Amino acid sequence: MRIQLLLLAGLLLAAGCAGGDDQWTKDRRQVVEAGGVVTFEGAPLPGATVIFSPAGGLSAAVGRTDAEGRFVLQTYEDGDGAIATDHNVTVTCVKVEGPPPGANLDEIDPTVKETSLIPERYGHVDNSGLTATVTYDGPNEFKFELTK
Repeated sequence: MRIQLLLLAGLLLAAGCAGGDDQWTKDRRQVVEAGGVVTFEGAPLPGATVIFSPAGGLSAAVGRTDAEGRFVLQTYEDGDGAIATDHNVTVTCVKVEGPPPGANLDEIDPTVKETSLIPERYGHVDNSGLTATVTYDGPNEFKFELTK
């Protein structure tokens, strides 16, 4: 009988934890679909990270560009978008050089080197010069044309 009560208590606890009324979900701000394209010197910029940072400590949205420079933003879940407000935008794109995966680090130089493929100013929220306004009525498609 004691084991059955413990199992029942465990199931009730698990059911409560799995519900959609947890604090994290309840306090989420509504997001809307948003994305766009990033170019550098007129060409698509693949492999870049794009961050939309709203004021006031609200959750940022992040996207990664594909081979055509296109990105889709995510705030809470894959592809859900960004909070409808004004955003400061940063873009980073780095080349990482280092030991190959699985290499014996005792036998080679383990140094990892990151080289920015675009001017580093685009990666700083205070001086990237990039902004975007996400709205409920859209279309929320943004184009960032980066230059040297």
